Amino acid sequence: MPECVPIHAGDRGRIGLKIGGKLEKVNGKELSYADFVQRYLAKNQPVLLTGLTDDWRACKDWVSDDGTPNLRFFSDHFGASKVQVADCVTKEFTDQKRVEMSVAEFIKNWPNISGSDNGGANGESLMYLKDWHFVKEYPDYVAYNTPVFFLDDWLNLYLDKYRMHDDPESYQERNEISCSDYRFVYMGAKGTWTPLHADVFRSYSWSANICGRKQWYFLSPNQHHLVFDRYMKSCVYDIFEDVSKSKYPGFEKAIWWECTQEQNEIIFVPSGWYHQVHNMEDTISINHNWFNAYNISWVWDLLLREYHEAEGYIEDIKDICDDFEGLCQRNLAANAGKH
Repeated sequence: MPECVPIHAGDRGRIGLKIGGKLEKVNGKELSYADFVQRYLAKNQPVLLTGLTDDWRACKDWVSDDGTPNLRFFSDHFGASKVQVADCVTKEFTDQKRVEMSVAEFIKNWPNISGSDNGGANGESLMYLKDWHFVKEYPDYVAYNTPVFFLDDWLNLYLDKYRMHDDPESYQERNEISCSDYRFVYMGAKGTWTPLHADVFRSYSWSANICGRKQWYFLSPNQHHLVFDRYMKSCVYDIFEDVSKSKYPGFEKAIWWECTQEQNEIIFVPSGWYHQVHNMEDTISINHNWFNAYNISWVWDLLLREYHEAEGYIEDIKDICDDFEGLCQRNLAANAGKH
């Protein structure tokens, strides 16, 4: 039977969640690729891997002697980079509000540096740097080596050679970095978080903690309907807020998996697993989205469903549109969650 326990998310609330599983922790050095495929990739099961970051440059340059983020290093070496930053206390549509700023500006407003140690309290902004295309922007700075388990990556191998957008109407030179790949760096102070979601394209993802600690909550694909409304259109935003029973009648039936991710540990997130993540300490992480033969059916099913939805929205202008198919494809690209 699943255990119903009170789960804390910082000072943001308390709710009883049914916890039915914990991620297996495996020493990556003792795991063969064949075993990883058989036990996790083919079965679409999450796992927590250790022992794979020992020789990463990021684990040395980006971490201070006390184990906290080396913010001065980022300001000195990458401060001019423009990045997307999420305001964790402000919801905008179905995600957190995002603003663009330089890395130096983001670090200047880091809670401990700016003199505040309680970001997000009393309505104050709590900023989380997300989706920084670090590898594409700094190709000569080799921060890490992708573990062998994640090298069969059709998505990023394709984008290393081809642009996301070939259509001049949907591609602009200033977006060359922002549409370039799905390799990201995240940086956030204690208390920052990511709302409940499943990954872009229903891809796999892996996330490595360079420093800090994260708390993860997972929901398996066969239960994802429990966090949607009756029409399967609206998803729960935050599992720790007062979730409406009338709007999301199945939410209390959901059985969650939980995992605490420590420094130098890597989580493999399979396709279609909804998850919400909280930074329990000041944290830096490296994250990739990717797909291959084992989950391409997930990607195809999502894109086909999104295509038919995009087509249906503009069906009434089909007879007067010179390039209806092209418009459908552009709407698909806009709606499918591309960074």
